[in-house]
Amino acid sequence: MNKLQRWWKPALAIVLSVIALQAGVSLLVRTHRVHAYLVVHLERAFGRQVEVETFNARILPSPQLDANGITVGEDPSFGHEYFLRAERLSAGLRWMGLLRGHFEFGTMSLARPSLILVHNPEGRWNLERWLPPAKSDALQRSPVYGPLSPVAPVNRLEKIEFDEGRINFKSGDDKLPFAFTSVSGSVEQVSPGRWKLQLEAQPWRSGVSLQSAGTIKVLGDVAGTSTRLQPAEITLHWSEASLADVFRLLRGQDFGVRGVFALDATAKSGTAKDDGPGDWKFSVQGRASQIHRWDLAERADNPRLNLRVSGRWNVGLASLVAEDIAIEGPRSNLRGTLRLAGGSSPSTELRLDSMGLQASDLLSWYRAFHPYVAEGVTAEQYFTGGLVWRGWPLMLESAALSSSGGVVKVPGFTVPVRIGPVSGGRERGLVSIGPVRVALGGDIREVISPKRRRVALAMENAADLTFVHDLITRAGSISIEGSILRVQDFLRLSAAFGYQLNHGWELTGQAVAVTKWEWKKPSIRQWNGRVGFNKANLTVAGLNQPLKISESELDWIDGRRVARVVKVEGFGGMWSGNIEEAFQTDAGNGPKWNFHLNVDQLNAADLDRWVGPRARPGWLQRLLPQLLGGSEPSTPASELVRRVNAEGELGIGQLTIEKLKLSKVLAKGSLHDLHLDVREAQAEWAGGEVHARINAKFLPRPVYAIAAELDRINLAQLPGAGRIAERLGGAASGSLQLKTEGVGRDELLSKLTGHGKIQLNKVEFRGWDVNASVADGAVHTGVSRWATGRGSLRLQDSSILLEDFQLDGGRQLTFVTGTLSFGRNADLSIETAAARKNKDRKASDAEAGHVLKISGPLDGPTVSVEKIGVRQPAD
Repeated sequence: MNKLQRWWKPALAIVLSVIALQAGVSLLVRTHRVHAYLVVHLERAFGRQVEVETFNARILPSPQLDANGITVGEDPSFGHEYFLRAERLSAGLRWMGLLRGHFEFGTMSLARPSLILVHNPEGRWNLERWLPPAKSDALQRSPVYGPLSPVAPVNRLEKIEFDEGRINFKSGDDKLPFAFTSVSGSVEQVSPGRWKLQLEAQPWRSGVSLQSAGTIKVLGDVAGTSTRLQPAEITLHWSEASLADVFRLLRGQDFGVRGVFALDATAKSGTAKDDGPGDWKFSVQGRASQIHRWDLAERADNPRLNLRVSGRWNVGLASLVAEDIAIEGPRSNLRGTLRLAGGSSPSTELRLDSMGLQASDLLSWYRAFHPYVAEGVTAEQYFTGGLVWRGWPLMLESAALSSSGGVVKVPGFTVPVRIGPVSGGRERGLVSIGPVRVALGGDIREVISPKRRRVALAMENAADLTFVHDLITRAGSISIEGSILRVQDFLRLSAAFGYQLNHGWELTGQAVAVTKWEWKKPSIRQWNGRVGFNKANLTVAGLNQPLKISESELDWIDGRRVARVVKVEGFGGMWSGNIEEAFQTDAGNGPKWNFHLNVDQLNAADLDRWVGPRARPGWLQRLLPQLLGGSEPSTPASELVRRVNAEGELGIGQLTIEKLKLSKVLAKGSLHDLHLDVREAQAEWAGGEVHARINAKFLPRPVYAIAAELDRINLAQLPGAGRIAERLGGAASGSLQLKTEGVGRDELLSKLTGHGKIQLNKVEFRGWDVNASVADGAVHTGVSRWATGRGSLRLQDSSILLEDFQLDGGRQLTFVTGTLSFGRNADLSIETAAARKNKDRKASDAEAGHVLKISGPLDGPTVSVEKIGVRQPAD
């Protein structure tokens, strides 16, 4: 109690003094004079101009200075933006420094700092004078002559901590798209001029969305930056990064590659006696796994890749020597070296001296980036070789590749695909490989050691492949020559490797190929060559029967496709001719085709059996996609027809449409953008000739317009006239204009309208004497003859209306009026009148007498005679 009474007053005085001191210090640092004093000391610590919004200070539990809204200025030689900016800086102050009357900063903490690192054209960084230089014993021991140079201000920083920071990069005045975010860690001075780094950050790039860019951790020990960080030892670890984000960071776009990436790197400098100025020893090891295409599911056999590089790098001399480069897969590896020299005459040499590739690894890479590869496909083959690139830009100087052969097994085939020996390399500016024999089954000796290269016709289920590339002109080709007895086997093999060539069609039979895939520049690639088919059958979805290909060819001429139809049986006829892709500069509108086809006969009934029944839905959708390059099955038929762009001519020896028979048909026209234009068509019909023009538009609703000219049509050969045609004779000429719309035979006939004018010559009607029958009012047998005739007709309501048909028999005129229905029913009236000099008379001008009535079916019509009186003008 006595002690408490003795010391409580001094203790209270001390407490009040501390409180007063704390309050005084807090108020003091807010004054303008102390603010400027503290800014000066911060500028000495950072070596840069410093701006601070406000200061706070505290004494207990340890002296600490807080600077709010701090901005560290940039060296003018590197730009005019800030060097460092932070929301708050907290710096510990040493008691000993305070007791000596000056500031000595201890641990310095930065909250949400933002740092801009600038690399100028001279190759220097704005960071180089921020940290203090390492002490050099050689400099300390060297004699000094003359007056001493002024001592540069040196900061007294011990440790810098930061959290949730950001580091931006600039090259000169250009801001780079790369940055580091969520930067945290510390930089600690462990000895004079030696700093320990412990950093963690996430990479970032502007303009792209990163989902899993991983975390980069840096640990190391470096000297002051004015000595280019030497001596130093730094390790870097980049983990949990997706390959997609790695490519987005490096190239700014998504290349569609998925997988997991990790990287470990070390760099050492000045730690060995043989290290020269600016020398760095480095080692990098990258690992990528689960590599696959973005739209394919991850598989257990997805490829993985390890990259290991170690060597020396001299920053000042801009030289790099990678003494050990190793790229390793599960069963393959590549080893080599890299030498790069900068300066005024840069040079590069990349050597891959040891190369061993397993076909199974190549198949894994292929499967990872190509869909629909069949399960169970295996490959067994080993490739060896070496490559050397030199110069800048790199040019291939030497190359060699070899293999003793291999086997590919495909499920569903009892025999394997055999691959013969492979050899090739660079010679006289060309890189060439092959020919390499590839065969489906067969004698292994013919594949591994063929006696001689044979022409394609002499091969059986085999092909020779040759690769050639000119390094100077950058042109090359891959040629394929061979034959196969069963095309369906080739289609199955192609489908097993993910290339379904036949979408909705099947082809069987023999094929011989002499083709070449050529490129002249990286952007110009095209096919040339020919594939011939013999004794083949082509089955197409939407057709009820297969096309029988006795002989045909598919050619490529500078990339343009030409189908040469030599002898193909289909749609009830035998076809020949060409279908050729036209040359066009604008490929955006799709291919344009020119055709010249001939068929000996076509019958609508046969077409119905091939395509029918008429009401079958969707046959056009299944047929046209194959002609248009594999359109989606869900594409509407109207869209498929709209894509057809074809022009040419079609010749038909005999065309039969129900009872209408046309011979020597030749049509020239085009189909484009749902518009059919037959500008010229001609045929022989009923002993005469027909010339026509056809125009059809298929959207929004099919509409057809036909203009026809008839010349010397034999009335006795008219279809649809029934037994009356047996009694008719004479010839007809004239013109017809027809229009209709709709879909289907019934709708087209019901909406058929039109008109025409007909001229008749030497008309004969056997069995009736029409003039005698009309005159007497009773039917007379015999023969009726007229030298000429003329008239007009109209088509409407599924009927033909005969208007003012006038037949001139010399002394008498015969007038025919009435209707003929499409159902072959007649309702006709026949009258006569005495001939006059003025031949332009009408049926209303007939004198008093009788009228002959014909009604009912044309095969057995009802004939009656009615008496009529003299017609008055008002009748």
